[in-house]
Amino acid sequence: MEKLNDLRALLIHEVKDVYSAEEQILTALPKMIDKASNSQLKKSLQDHFRTTRNQRQRLDKVQDLLKVSEDEKGPGKKGGLLGLFGKTEVCKGMQGIIHEGEKIMNEDIDREVLDAAIIAACQKIEHYEICAYGTLKAYAQELGLTQVVKLLDETLAEEYEADVLLTNLAVFGGLNRKAETSPSENGSAKSSAESRGTTSRGRSSATSSSRSASTPSRGTSTKKSAPAKKAGTVSKKKAAPAKKSSASSKKKAGARR
Repeated sequence: MEKLNDLRALLIHEVKDVYSAEEQILTALPKMIDKASNSQLKKSLQDHFRTTRNQRQRLDKVQDLLKVSEDEKGPGKKGGLLGLFGKTEVCKGMQGIIHEGEKIMNEDIDREVLDAAIIAACQKIEHYEICAYGTLKAYAQELGLTQVVKLLDETLAEEYEADVLLTNLAVFGGLNRKAETSPSENGSAKSSAESRGTTSRGRSSATSSSRSASTPSRGTSTKKSAPAKKAGTVSKKKAAPAKKSSASSKKKAGARR
């Protein structure tokens, strides 16, 4: 690796790094497209594949604009693109992100969950690119490289747009919701809910049975107490003739006198 003496050299180094990232993405995206089951997700990945090819072409133009002048050549160095861009750089950061995405795609995973995992993997890629292109743009602005800034800004805007699109698919498009419970878990959840419903119905039946069993006992005790009241009434009516008999005895006694 050549010594990085100034910001321009650092910009050139980072351009080579992101160029490697774009090439790795172009290799990884077809696998993601093939694994995706949701039609909207599949289409968005296909669209971004075409966008990524355009972004790589822009980087070719950026590299053309960053040719090294004769004054910048060191002893034994080749000028132009052969000097600065001849050595192949491998972006280790993107290599790791793609590896993690491929690892989750090779797991035993339901297709709805896999769609959510693919979105996560793609957004990790997008966030890396947003960071990379944002940094390149800032360097180019500092160096007054207007044409380079314009090219990098176009790509940066596309990366932001792609990230928002993936978020919309996951959150507002319902892909995360579909992945919340897998089909196999849906069946067990349903049977569990049914068993809970049966248990609750059994409990309510038992409760109503106990209530119905206790109700007649209260009604029976009420009916048993009613005759006692009637008996008291009858005894009062029987006591009335006794008064009449005492009155008639008084009348007889007066007649005798």
